Amino acid sequence: MTEPIVSLTNPEFTENPVCAYARLREQAPLVRIGFPGGPRVWLITRNEEVKAALSDPRLVVDYSNVPGHQGPSVADQMVAALDLPDEFVPYVAANMMLKDGKDHARQRRLVTPAFTVRRMKALRTRIEEISAEFLDALALKGSGDLIEEYSSPLTGTVICELIGIDKADQPQVRQWMNEYTAPDADIAASGHSMIEHVKDLIARRRAEPAQDMVTALVEARDTDGDRLSEEEIVSVVLTVINNGHHSTSHFIPNAVLALFDNPDQLALLRAQPEALPHAIGELMRIANPVPTAGPRYATEDMEFAGVQISKGDALTGSYLSANYDPRVFADPERCDVERVLPRGQGHLSYGAGPHYCPGAALAQLEAEIALDHLLLKRDTLEVTVGRDQLRYTEATPGGARLLNALPVRL
Repeated sequence: MTEPIVSLTNPEFTENPVCAYARLREQAPLVRIGFPGGPRVWLITRNEEVKAALSDPRLVVDYSNVPGHQGPSVADQMVAALDLPDEFVPYVAANMMLKDGKDHARQRRLVTPAFTVRRMKALRTRIEEISAEFLDALALKGSGDLIEEYSSPLTGTVICELIGIDKADQPQVRQWMNEYTAPDADIAASGHSMIEHVKDLIARRRAEPAQDMVTALVEARDTDGDRLSEEEIVSVVLTVINNGHHSTSHFIPNAVLALFDNPDQLALLRAQPEALPHAIGELMRIANPVPTAGPRYATEDMEFAGVQISKGDALTGSYLSANYDPRVFADPERCDVERVLPRGQGHLSYGAGPHYCPGAALAQLEAEIALDHLLLKRDTLEVTVGRDQLRYTEATPGGARLLNALPVRL
């Protein structure tokens, strides 16, 4: 009997993804999916199983760690898939998101101090200033694109300052960052420019240290050369820039739309603004622009969720499906900003396990400040186009679905 294969290129996954994934979730905890010309992958559909997979040491993000692996590395495959020059290979190979075990933990330990809750509390005032600056400029115009003129420069500026990008260089760096997700951009050119800029910044911070992440990474390398290579420093900076910018800059407009779709919940937050920090979790559950986790590979023949998995098989968790799982969320299609869950349960938009998003506290804070400034401190924001006029970019089937623009009036 031929095994049924689900294709995420089916229109139902873009036209009504919540219902499409609900069908798969009720069908089985693991479903085989396929892509044109690509390998078959196990899609994990349920919340507890996705969380378990992200913490299972038998599943690795680097295919080279599968015993008996032969062939190109994950870095080689990514560089080839994006049609990038070979010069990118060492920087992609050094990406901590593609590392497992001690190698991943070594890099992560050097990044997490920049994103502690205490550090985020200290940044609140500065983030509020940046938000007010861009929002005031947009209000002065009267109308514009909420992404291009507010959420993208907000998150881009915050992450640039945290890393240590000089103010004069930030507009250019933000442009390179945005080109990463632009469908017609020359990724190789912008990527090369980013690498060269970061290498120059490393040299400048080595000569003139500052209170920023780049200086901390440089000092860690120079104090103990085994801790980070030069390529790893560049890769860490690029990873933090990319992950600390795109997801939150697109979550903010998604959350605005979600609250406009649920006016009773927006009214509740306007009446009780102190409830906003708690509400971010519910909004992150239903408005997360990143629908799937990166693939994991089985290092051995194993059983997972009652399904026999072969060594080398790829598994990927659907955050979207997990975040709407009725086994965890009662009435999951309802937005409830006062939703309370048992300890240990919740949305998986930040991932789970060793690769849990180190910048979760920053994303939470940026979202809270943005929604407070946009919708609670003022009540004049309006979306000026209908939902049928909104356009999204999805680079790969089942991948990040990013809103191209959100025209608004203030």
